[in-house]
Amino acid sequence: MMLMNFVCRIFRHKMVFVSAIATTISLTSFAQQNEQLWLDFQLSYPFANRYLLENTTSYQTLLSKEGKWRNFSISPTFEYVMINWIDLLSEVPIGYTKQTDGVSSFELMPMVGARFHITQGKRIDTRFVLRYQVRAFHQIEDEDWDYSNRTRLRGEMFISINGPNLFTNNLWYSFLDYEEFIVLDQQLDERFANRRRGRIGLGYRMSYKHRFELSYTLQSSRNEIEGEFISTDNVIQAKYKMFLNPAKPVQVDE
Repeated sequence: MMLMNFVCRIFRHKMVFVSAIATTISLTSFAQQNEQLWLDFQLSYPFANRYLLENTTSYQTLLSKEGKWRNFSISPTFEYVMINWIDLLSEVPIGYTKQTDGVSSFELMPMVGARFHITQGKRIDTRFVLRYQVRAFHQIEDEDWDYSNRTRLRGEMFISINGPNLFTNNLWYSFLDYEEFIVLDQQLDERFANRRRGRIGLGYRMSYKHRFELSYTLQSSRNEIEGEFISTDNVIQAKYKMFLNPAKPVQVDE
């Protein structure tokens, strides 16, 4: 219970500062601004009312004509519901990135973490996610591997618009979140090294199986290849989620 109260306090303070931080980022003078498009397909398979196997396939690219950056990745994930308000998370994203002309990279990013549910099942569903990530980064042209460790902290809020909670079909919902990326050792030679991001979006749950999301992300990143300058990234993201293996109703013997 003490841990739950501690997480609640962290989450409340984090959400209070989301608007202020996002405003600060948008008003700060950056060296460069970028527009990106992210397209995601997420396939999820829950089972035994406690486990979840999931994979997200993602394509990301710059929208500007001069932009050569693009990323392809898959993110296999396993989740375990430890107790009602804590999920344990493990994920191994694998990605290929064309950083610039003549510079490309391959990356393995194993990650472990936990999701803390603050108001699960309510019209306003709030969560806090803590993750630790190891990055094995291979710059293909140099044939070298670099390694880095970082912590990711994210506060999330989902708001059911026309239903009592997120488990309702034909549901429109909105969401917002804020995430900090804290590098524990060295920065890697990448074009968009994440520092922090805030996101707002709209989702539609047509049924248990089919869900759609469209969001806008304001991201602060650092270009570690071309002079280590800070940039603002405006990201449009479209995601389709497909859930398999719906839970079956419990049969009650009369």
